[in-house]
Amino acid sequence: MKLQYSGTEAIRAPKEQVRQFVLDPNQVGYCLPDLQELQVVDQTHFTAVVKVGVGPVRGRFKLDVELVPNGDAASINLKGSGMGSGMAMSSEVTLEETAEGTILHWKADASVSGPLASVGGRLLEGQAKKTIEQMFASIRSRLEAAAD
Repeated sequence: MKLQYSGTEAIRAPKEQVRQFVLDPNQVGYCLPDLQELQVVDQTHFTAVVKVGVGPVRGRFKLDVELVPNGDAASINLKGSGMGSGMAMSSEVTLEETAEGTILHWKADASVSGPLASVGGRLLEGQAKKTIEQMFASIRSRLEAAAD
């Protein structure tokens, strides 16, 4: 099952600070919703274990994450597996400087297979969208807390 989402977060922090945060596994890793474990592999890679629950399918998912800088943009690529299911997500982040701080534009393309994909399109889509939005909202709130 293929999923696509996009959104923006207005962040009251300078663009370079936002960029450094998004590309730091020790920072962005803790923004994953329902994080249970985080292990930083190197400056651009980390693994995480998150709790997943979509309808009757519940369990733990192991994620391998790669952060790729690209000028004023970045990619966050993630592959995961757990509960007999698989997931891959590629997200692009672009940053726009404003008088109030930074606008973080994001888009994410994901594919899900296995029992998670069989839960039902609307249920899975709603949960996936909520999880992705929570991650980017967490990035905003952590950056703004650090700026205050």
